[in-house]
Amino acid sequence: MLSKSNTSNANIQYNYLGDHAIVLSIVEAISAESLLLIKKITATCYLLKDKQNWIKDIIPAYQTITIVFDVHSYYQSEKIEPLLFIKNTVPALIENVNTLWEANETYKVVKVPVCYDPQFGMDLGAMASSTKQSIEAIIELHCREIYTVYCIGFMPGFAYMGNVPAAIQAPRHASPRPKVVAGSVGIAGPQTGIYPMDSPGGWQIIGKTPITIFDPAPSKLALFKVGDQVQFYPISIDEFESLKAVNG
Repeated sequence: MLSKSNTSNANIQYNYLGDHAIVLSIVEAISAESLLLIKKITATCYLLKDKQNWIKDIIPAYQTITIVFDVHSYYQSEKIEPLLFIKNTVPALIENVNTLWEANETYKVVKVPVCYDPQFGMDLGAMASSTKQSIEAIIELHCREIYTVYCIGFMPGFAYMGNVPAAIQAPRHASPRPKVVAGSVGIAGPQTGIYPMDSPGGWQIIGKTPITIFDPAPSKLALFKVGDQVQFYPISIDEFESLKAVNG
């Protein structure tokens, strides 16, 4: 559960990103509170998008929201600089969001099965050496934590989750692998995540889930959304194969 947080212009920095986008950055450290603030500002930007057809896209991340707009359409309806318009408009809309926001908003907890067998967790041995933890301890610590989805990015459905226990944090590989298979579960510093599809990747791979993380069907799409809670649990090879058969 995320608590309420106050939102004001003092919490937000506004900057251009090229000539067709504006980045709203929050100054708070990454936390449950900053996540709630990002969600409030994102909801506010979507309220604005509903009223302004010159806004093309809204992209939330850990500590930023990027508003992509059509320059020509903007100046057909507005006279002041886009940055000034956004800076003057967003805080007042945020107050409306604050008024409507559920104080006790809750998020689903998604239980994710992971097979940590060495054939899937190809980096477990090296991680055990670098972190001075046994493989069993790495698995236990990874499964003990309940992670928060802070943002979706990199590829469709890839959820950046935190925070990984300090004892098992490990850096990205210096050189990414050309291919990490779909379902691979990885660690990169304080983050953990699941590759939704085959992709190059540099995270430390510790296991694999048999469930589908991203389905391009419009009725399904990504398994996770920002704010969801995720907990991993270990399964055997046999359980992996059974679940894989069910999930296709």
